[in-house]
Amino acid sequence: MRVGANVLMREQRGVQSYNWSLQRPLGNLQWVIDELGAYECDEIAIIRPVKANDSLQTFKRDLSQLRRLKSLTPISLGGGLRDVQQLSLLQGLPIERLIFSSAFIENNESLIRSASQIFGRQSIQCLLPLKLNVNNLSIFHSAKAAYKNIDRLNLPFIDEFANEIIIYDTQHEGEYDTFDQRLLSTLQAHHSFDYGKLIVSGGVGHNTVNWAMQKGLASVLIDNKALNAEYAIEGYKHAL
Repeated sequence: MRVGANVLMREQRGVQSYNWSLQRPLGNLQWVIDELGAYECDEIAIIRPVKANDSLQTFKRDLSQLRRLKSLTPISLGGGLRDVQQLSLLQGLPIERLIFSSAFIENNESLIRSASQIFGRQSIQCLLPLKLNVNNLSIFHSAKAAYKNIDRLNLPFIDEFANEIIIYDTQHEGEYDTFDQRLLSTLQAHHSFDYGKLIVSGGVGHNTVNWAMQKGLASVLIDNKALNAEYAIEGYKHAL
């Protein structure tokens, strides 16, 4: 099982996010990537938390920053990937995977197929930002900046076109070892996904890592705490 990290990018810099709302400056993006590389991180998911507020100009500025990154660690990119025009701008970037959220929520098969043809089927990841209230599972639709009931989501479509699926606990993002494991079981009750293509993130800690390994999940992505020495990626690996 892989052990990676989430890095949020806002205005060309790294930020820390808590509970899907509060964001604090983290620092220069290259410094963040360098630190994670030193901590033996298996993969890095760079996500632009643009939600409903984005523009092509902002997107291009962010890509300009990403184009200068140097990393030996595999990088995924997501956030605001919503039309075919953007795909052509991604070529030549130091990234190996693309993370789509709104495109899967909206059943945008044309965009997903185009991305698969350009970058390869294995490069497509789906991000599901989830929260659980009692037994009601909701997903955050970034393009609309609002939650919607999971029953309105085409899960077979996601299963067919996504090589891997990131289950993101929005209620516990930025916390330590508070990932709600019921998200997985509740999602599986709606559609049975292969555990080997699932990734969990948001409130991940050592207990979450061991639970994910026992379940046979593909990876865990640690948020925020990964840059603190006592919670370094290397420590998570040793805990396994």
